[in-house]
Amino acid sequence: MRFARILTPFLTALLLSSCGLFSQPEVTPSPSPTPTQTGSAAPTRPRLELSTYQYALQTKGKIRVGVRDFSAPFSARVPSGSYEGFDADIAREIARAIWGANEDPETHIEWISIDNSTRIAALTSNQADIVIAALPMNDDTAKVIDLSDTYYKDGQRLLVKKTNDEIKELVDVAGGEETVAAVKGSPWEANIRRITNERARVLTLDTVEFCLQALTTGAADAYTQDEATLVTIAAKNPDVKIVSKQFTDDRLGIGIKQNVSADRQGFKEFVNTALLKIVADRTWAKLFEKHITPWTGDKKQLPTD
Repeated sequence: MRFARILTPFLTALLLSSCGLFSQPEVTPSPSPTPTQTGSAAPTRPRLELSTYQYALQTKGKIRVGVRDFSAPFSARVPSGSYEGFDADIAREIARAIWGANEDPETHIEWISIDNSTRIAALTSNQADIVIAALPMNDDTAKVIDLSDTYYKDGQRLLVKKTNDEIKELVDVAGGEETVAAVKGSPWEANIRRITNERARVLTLDTVEFCLQALTTGAADAYTQDEATLVTIAAKNPDVKIVSKQFTDDRLGIGIKQNVSADRQGFKEFVNTALLKIVADRTWAKLFEKHITPWTGDKKQLPTD
């Protein structure tokens, strides 16, 4: 079709010329455009539906992203005021989906500092447009905010001293000879008791800090919690390592304010599409390998792996 559009004017001119309808003056060749002329066009931004929230953000020029300050390798504040880590890089990819790959996403992101206690309130109070902070995809969370599709598959694992080569999988603590620390009354305590049919010797303590102290002093041989939390612990402590496959199936999503009176029209679907794109082009897998693989030893292609 393109070839036909180019060819048709040429044939028309040739026909008119043969019929004597116009003469053919001498044509002076036009100078070729210079590199400056061809390269001066502004980069094209993605075309978005005018009624959508992502278009409103594109017009405003900013997206407010809630991330945690001290959760490396997921997110950590750097001296410039920006953030680095897996969650922060996912946010940059969403910004690129709004403003285009040729623009620096950092110029369009307003970073909002949150923690686990404020990550949902940052959305419901309209302080942030999205929150990427290990939000669990469960019914309780979904009652108050919207969640994207899975951006990280979490699951319970074990943490041991780096010198411990005896504990590699859950079965190694299911015989009652090894002691596993868990926070008292937590889902992690309930899970390990249930999955091992009460065969694991569980030491329950009041806080994560007490559990880690028990591991350090030898009062416990392992500590159990979700992988995302264990990754942040291992990143800060060179004397421990994560072992065992995930023995629960938990999912984390990107938080979005619920669409009330069309104030977030189309935005959840847009975020999901942006996630789908970075999975398809392997950006997600590269970010996982860069930030998470050094602590888990795993390489993944999909957020649901």
